[in-house]
Amino acid sequence: MPPGYFLLPLKTDWRDETMKKNEIKDYMIVETGFDNKKYLVIKGKLVDDSLKGFSLEDDFDDSLINNENKPYSISKVYEPVKLTLPFEMNIKKIFRNQNPKVIWERQPTPLSKKILSKMKKSEVQDYIMGLAYSCVIVE
Repeated sequence: MPPGYFLLPLKTDWRDETMKKNEIKDYMIVETGFDNKKYLVIKGKLVDDSLKGFSLEDDFDDSLINNENKPYSISKVYEPVKLTLPFEMNIKKIFRNQNPKVIWERQPTPLSKKILSKMKKSEVQDYIMGLAYSCVIVE
């Protein structure tokens, strides 16, 4: 190899990339980090089996962080599922039958064991509620 040139590592880990709000499409399944609850994306809304959920436009920033409740930020995005109308709104069943692949996953937020051990219980709760899930405890 000529002097001054070097090889860059080939990026193969899609989890290192940041997914943007405008990349979320209808019939994708998304998962929130705090409770690992799955939602189906329909016309810009993240809906559960009872058609309750979030507005992608109003409730999330461009990096899929929940504006009001960071723990409910989107932590995983699955490829779109195939649905024919009418369909039964049962995300667990749809997920199990179609087994969509993960196309993006948020890297875990480091949670310092050292910092947590120095906090009062009330401070720990405030600290944790300010994190985007999933989390990993580090020394």
